[in-house]
This record gives sequence, C-alpha cells and structure tokens, in this order.
Amino acid sequence: MPPPVKPPRGKYGKDEAGCGFLVNVIKSLGFSETNEERQKEKQKIEKEFKLSDQRLNDLVSNHDHELSQVIPLFTQVTTEIAASRERIHAVKENLSACKRLLQCRREELKKMWTDAVQHKHVLSMLEQINDLRKVPQIVVNYTSKRQYLHASKTLNDALTLINGPLQEVEGLNDLRSDLIVRRQLLYQRLHEELVQQLYYNSANEVMLAFQRSNLNRLNTNFTRGMGTRRSTDRIEATSRVRQALKEMSQGVNLLQSEIIEDVDLIDPELSMIYFIAVILECFGMLGKVSEALEKIRIGIQTELLEVVHNTTHHMIEQNLPSNEQYPLLTLLDIIFKQFKAIAKTHALVLKNFLAIVQKYQVVGSQPYDLTHFWSQAQSVLQLLLTDYLDIQNASADDDIQNSYIEPIRNMNSYFLRRKVSSIKKPLFKFDKSANLIHKNCSLTDTADPIQKEHRRNASDVSNDNLNFILNASTSKSAGSSFKGSQTNDQLRQKLLICSPDQGVITKVYLPLMTYIQEIEAFMKCKPGQPCSLHDFIDNYIKETFLSKGHNSNLQVCIDTLSKNQEVWRAIVSAEEMKELNLTRPVLKSTARVERCLMETKHLIQDLPCFSEELLKTVCCLLKDYREICQAAYRGIVQPDTEDKRIYSVAWLKDEDISRFLKTLPNWTDLKSSSHRLRQGKKLQRHNFEASEEESPLQVQQRNIREAEMLTSNLGEGGISQQEILTDISVLKELAILQESMEWFSMQISGFANELRCPLVNGLSAVPDCGAYVAVKDGTIKVLTNLALEFDELANVCLLVLHLEVRVQCFHYLRTNPQNGRVDSFINSKEDVLEPDRQVQILTKRLAEMDEAFSATLHARKTRYIFEGLAHLAARILIQASNYLENIDQVTVQRMCRNALSLQQTLSNITGSREVALDQAKQFYELLCMEPDIIITTIVEQGSQFTEMQYLNALQLSCKARGITDSNTLANYQQRLSDILGAKPSAGVVV
Repeated sequence: MPPPVKPPRGKYGKDEAGCGFLVNVIKSLGFSETNEERQKEKQKIEKEFKLSDQRLNDLVSNHDHELSQVIPLFTQVTTEIAASRERIHAVKENLSACKRLLQCRREELKKMWTDAVQHKHVLSMLEQINDLRKVPQIVVNYTSKRQYLHASKTLNDALTLINGPLQEVEGLNDLRSDLIVRRQLLYQRLHEELVQQLYYNSANEVMLAFQRSNLNRLNTNFTRGMGTRRSTDRIEATSRVRQALKEMSQGVNLLQSEIIEDVDLIDPELSMIYFIAVILECFGMLGKVSEALEKIRIGIQTELLEVVHNTTHHMIEQNLPSNEQYPLLTLLDIIFKQFKAIAKTHALVLKNFLAIVQKYQVVGSQPYDLTHFWSQAQSVLQLLLTDYLDIQNASADDDIQNSYIEPIRNMNSYFLRRKVSSIKKPLFKFDKSANLIHKNCSLTDTADPIQKEHRRNASDVSNDNLNFILNASTSKSAGSSFKGSQTNDQLRQKLLICSPDQGVITKVYLPLMTYIQEIEAFMKCKPGQPCSLHDFIDNYIKETFLSKGHNSNLQVCIDTLSKNQEVWRAIVSAEEMKELNLTRPVLKSTARVERCLMETKHLIQDLPCFSEELLKTVCCLLKDYREICQAAYRGIVQPDTEDKRIYSVAWLKDEDISRFLKTLPNWTDLKSSSHRLRQGKKLQRHNFEASEEESPLQVQQRNIREAEMLTSNLGEGGISQQEILTDISVLKELAILQESMEWFSMQISGFANELRCPLVNGLSAVPDCGAYVAVKDGTIKVLTNLALEFDELANVCLLVLHLEVRVQCFHYLRTNPQNGRVDSFINSKEDVLEPDRQVQILTKRLAEMDEAFSATLHARKTRYIFEGLAHLAARILIQASNYLENIDQVTVQRMCRNALSLQQTLSNITGSREVALDQAKQFYELLCMEPDIIITTIVEQGSQFTEMQYLNALQLSCKARGITDSNTLANYQQRLSDILGAKPSAGVVV
C-alpha cells in the first residue's frame, strides 16, 4: 500500500468550507428577518453537517488498514534510535581510553621520529648530489636523440635543485656553471630547430609540391627515406604523437609524452606540430620565452630573405620548369606560397606561445602577431621587386632620355615650300651611362645564373632590421641549407632568375595584386588603408613606370612628331600594312601613335587599376596629336602665308556649302559604307552600289543640285592659278592624311567601345580595384569626342579633295571675259579635231589625280571624289555659251570635242558612261539648228535644258542667221514659254 498522503493546507476563500462557510452562515442568520428563515437555515446546516459526518466516517473506515500499519512502524523507529544512542556513548568512552594511553608514550615517539627525519634528509641530499653529477651526460644523450623535452626537464630540475636546497654546497659551483652553459647551448639548439621548422621545412613542402605538379617526380635532395620503413611503424609513431600532443594540451606528465626519436616515421605536418609544441614547452621550462619571442621577431626578415635566395638558387640549379618568357612569375608564385606556409607555421607557434605564457605565468612577454610577419614579408617582396624592376637605374635612364629633348617647333614650318637644312647630331651619348658591366660576365653565356651588383641604399632595408642584418651571426647549423655566413659583399650581390626590366611590372602586376589582396585580408586592413606593398607598387607605377616610362615615351613620341618633318611625309611599308591589315597606306606617324595607343590598351589590361590615369594621359597626348594633325593639314592646304587663298578650302569654310555637301546622298552613302566596313563587313573593290532608296534619276538630280550650288557660289568671277593646288604630291599628301585620320579615328572608336565593357582582370575582391574595373563615362566620352574630331579632320580632307577637283574644273573650263579667257578657250584657232589646250590640261590633271587617289584612297572615296563631276563639267561647258557673241560650226565642233574628251577621261575614271556630257554635246548641236526647228524639237522630244539655256540657244541661233528683229525674238520667247509652261520637263535638266 502506498504511504498516506497529507491533505493540502491553505487559505480558504469566501465560498469554500471552513471559516469562509461559517462567515456565510453568520451573515445569512444576521440578515434573516423571521424565525422561519432562521429555522430553514438551521435545517440546511444540520443537513450539511450530517453529510460531512457521513463522509468522515467513510474516510476513517476506508483508511483503517493504513493507520494500523503506521502505528507499529513508528514504535519500531523509536526503538532503533534509542539503541543507536547507546552505541555512540560506548564509542566515546573507548576513544577517551585510547587518548589516555597515547599520552603516556608521547615523548619517546617524538624523539624517535626526529632522528628518522634527519637520517632521511641526509640520504636524500647524497642521492641528489649523485644524480646531479650524471645530469650533463643525460642531457647530451637526450639532445643527441632530439628528446628535447627530457633534456629541458632534466636541466631545469637540476638547476632548480642546485640553486635551491643545495645552494650552500660549495663543491657544486663548477657543476652549476657547467649546467648554465649547457642550458644556453640547449636554448640555441632549440631556436635553430624552431627556425628549421618555421622556414626550411615549410618552404621545402611548397617546393616539393611544385616539383610534383610540374615534373611528376620527387627531387632527390628533398626526398626522405620512407621506402624502407614499415607501414606499421608509421601508424604506430603517428598514433603515439597524437597521444603525446593530447597529453601535452591536458597538462599530463610531460616525461611520458616525449617518445619519438626517428622523425622520418612521423607525418610531416604532424611532425611539425609535434616538434613546435615540444620546443616551445622547452622554452617555458628553460625560462626563455620572452627571449625566444624577441629573437624570432627580429630574425623574420633575414630568414625570409634567405628563403628567397635559396629558392632562386634552387630553381636556377635544378632548371625547374617555369614561364620561359617571364620566369619571375613562377618565382613569385612559389615564394608567396612559401610565405603563406611560413605564416601558417608562425600562427601555430604563436598559439603555442600564448599557451606557454599562461601556463608558466611569464610576465612582460609581448608576443608579435601575424601582422608583423606580413609587414616583414612585404619588405622582403619590396626588396625582391626592387632588384627585378631595376629601380636603381630608372633615374639615370631618365636623365639620359631627357638629354635628347629639343625645343618644340612650329608644325606649319615643315610644310613650307623651302629647303630645310638638316643638322647632323650624334646618335648615341655615353657620357652619362649608368650601367656597369662586370668584367667576368660573358654576354654569350646565358645558361649561367645572372649575377648583378646593386648599389642599394640603407633605405632599401627596414631600419629596425638593418643593423641586425649587417651584424648577423657568421655561422649557423651545418645541417640546414638556410644557415650560412653572410658578408657585406653577399648582401650587395643578389641572385636573379632573369634580367632586371622595368616592363616586368606589367606581367607581374595582376598576380601581385592577388597576393596583396590576400596579405591585406591577413592583416585585416580597413578600406582606404592599403598595405605597404600596395603603396610601393602604386608609387612605382605612378612615379617611375608611367611618368618616366610609358607616359614619357608617349610624350617623346608626340614631341618627335611635332619636330620631325620626314615623319609626316613617310608612309608605312608593305610589311607594316600587312601587319596592320591595311589596304591603303597611312602615315608612319599615325601608325606610331596607334602603336602607342595599343600599348596603352595592353597596359590597361595588365594594369586595370590605373586605367583611368592611363586614359587621361592618353587623352591629353591625343589632344596634342590632334593639334599637330590639324597643323599638318593647314600646312598642306596653306603652305606659304596666311594671305594665300585656296579656293576649295575657302569654299569648305562656308558652313552652308559644308552642310549641303554632307546632306547629299552620296556622302551619307559613303559614310554608311564606312560604318559597315568598321563593323567588319568587307566590301568588294568595284561593288559599291548606291543606297537602295536612291534611283538613277535621283542620282542625276542630286549631282545637278551639287553642280548648281557650286556654280551659283562661284559667281561670275574666275579662279586663278594661285587659288588651286597644282602640285599632285600635295593632293597625295592630303589623301594620305585623310586615310590616316579616318583609320586612326576607327582605332580610337574601337578602343573606346572596348572600354565600355568592364575589364575582367582576374582579381576577386581587391580593395581599390575590384574584379570588374569600369572606366568612367567621362573619360570614354572624351575618347569618343577625340575620335570624332579625328574623323572630322578626315572628312574635311576628303571634302577638300572633292571640292578641289571641281575647283580645278572651274579653273580650266570656266571663262571670264574680263581676263581674256574667251579668246584663249573658245575662239582658239587650234586644230578643230583636238580639244582645247585648257581641256587637255584638265584631262591630264584628272588622270594624274585619279592615279594618285587610287594609290592612296579607298576606291569608294575615289568614286565619291569624281562622282558627279561630269554634271559640273557639262554645266560649265553649257554656261560658256553665255560668253559667245556669235556661234559657228567650228565653235560647236570644238565644244563637242571638249565634251567628248572630258567624257572619255571621266568614264575611264568612274568606270561608267557619263551621260551628262552627252547633254553638253546635244546643247551645242542645238545651236546649229533653225529657231523653228529648236521649238519643234522641244515639242517632239520634250525639254532637256532649262528655259534660260533654251533662250540663250535661240538668241545665238538667231544671231547666226541674221535675225535681229525684236518682235521675232519676242515671238520665239513667247512660244518657248508657252511650251515649257504647258508641258512638264521630260528630259534631264543640266
């Protein structure tokens, strides 16, 4: 049966049994007004009491068995408590009796205990002295087995004993001195072992991984003799090391943890962790924690320099595979991986150092951190880059380059028609040479390692480590390849894997930025606070490579172009045309600037973080080159003085004429074909169809519009010999300038379009230049505007050539009664079967210009220049009739011969029959007809000429036939007006 449960106790509410119920009864009786109500309440309470009494009786009867069990149990417990009290009383009496017996022998026992303690202490001291004599040999044995934990423990215990309880023993003074010396030697040995683990083993693991990935074999110098070991031994050794590391972390007895003697049996990574933990534990035992920390901190840069030297030496001696063109990339990759491995080992060392400091409660020890390590690593990388980037000789080379800079002259002076005196200058200067060639170096021996002597300033080495490097120890452990004597000569001589070159920065920049990104992540640099190596690279690129290298070369190029006359007259060779994928020659100067532009493009790809600065420099230099090109254009079209007027250039300066020419369909069609050519659509040589929207009739109407515009702007005045470009070579130069400027504009536009896309440079999250380096829109807009300016200059050159051909037609065909050209051109008495002398000169000039343009301009541009010229020539020939006083058969034949000669020449040039000159022949044939026949022809065939031309023809026909009556002339004019006004023109108006 379960034990009885105690009923709950607590306060009762107003509606519950107990006091609350009694209060309710009293209230109900107090509020009752009659005895009947009180009687009812009494009966109700008595009824409830009977029910409660009945429930209580039921509960007692139900729990009668439990009560009968509780009463005997209570009696039994009371009996046992009484018996326990009696037994305790007996024990107290016995203890009192023992105490009285012990007090009787107290003095005798005390004397015997004192004698035993004295004898035991004497024996212990003798045993300690005997053990101390064996300590030196024990330490030697432990050290030879590399059981440094046992050796340190033994030495520490011995020195604690000899400086503590045995301090007053004078016979142990020599032994004490010997143990102190051995402790210092053991500390040095431990430090060498730690350096071996920190630098040598970490670097060798990276070198082994590199050899495996490139050669698929192990180098014999780095292979450990594991083949002869049994796998069971390796497994057992590894498990023992893991157990030892666990016990060391838990503070178990360290003497039981040092159990590995053969390090070749242990896994390399586990071996490093184990021995570092052991060595640092030894430092704590020997009390050398602070000293060891400071020595490691000071020696970081020296050891890293030794790592770099040995890695370079090993790569040269073993002839390891690398990038043949830039082996420095491979070297930097290996060195940075070695630095990361060394940093990982340093992190392990620092973690153990912190545990040792807390365990041994070292006071005043300030351990370095990985930030300090990466600071020293950056200094080493800066020294390495200083050697390969040849920063020492940059200023000397810049002085030599500046010695050749000459004053800038006016570009227009080179295009003046006068002899330019040539001044011979020495090609080379050696008075400021800064390069010193070693006497023993052979220029033909490329297989030997390259040795170079550098004149390094004290600032090349960090100030805190300079004295340490100069005063470094001259001897180290013979078993480590990192330990060797360093003299001042060895510090100045650096082993290089390739020749120093400032241009190497373009190949190593992106890998360096990746390394810098990782370094800044390790150092937790804040945004806007780059590491020192980042600042070094940025300063070198800005102050040396760009300002004294690339940008200086661009400036020298522009200065050379502004001073050298021959550069602007020379064109590229056939080989260069093939290399540049050109069909027409361009100026050497333009090709040279384009090469500089492409160099900048490659530099932007190699140095994406400096794209904005490079582009700003390029934009400034392109602006200078644009001014030079404009000066060259002015020198071609205005070679002598500012007062001389070239009519085609003057025409083009008229905004209305220029705008009109650019709105004509032949110009827009030429530009659209050039645009298709830019997009890579190849055009055949003779496959230049006009726009699909332009019909043959529209082509003729367009040419007529151009001819009318030009003749109307020319007015009645003629064009003198001084107002045209008579020299074909000048026109050829202008054509070459046009082709050069258009091609250069295409190159700039393509360059700007490529810059609109983000530059993927391989970086993942560099603080100052992310994975996608986008050039600012403002800079791209400047480049685009420059391209448009060069294209506009090309357009101006082409329009000048277009107008110059037409101006020369005016010059040779247009007559002017005021200068006597009517007699020389129309009334010439030369052979009728031959064209006039002026026409012969013009046809010869046109043939020469066609030959010059065909060799220098694209066929589509040549077609544009000569297209529509027949309409202008026909219009000029027809307008020549305005200056005729009389007309005869000879004059008509001569004019027809002139038109035929021009038609043949232009047909040979354009490759199509120029029907416009047929209209000129038909006009002069019309002059031989009777006036009535002229009117009848208009009615039958339709009008082919303008009303003014028909009126002029009627007047000349009437004069030739002696018709002078004004009424008759008025009648003819009225009939002509009625016909032309009633019928639309059916022919081609010229």
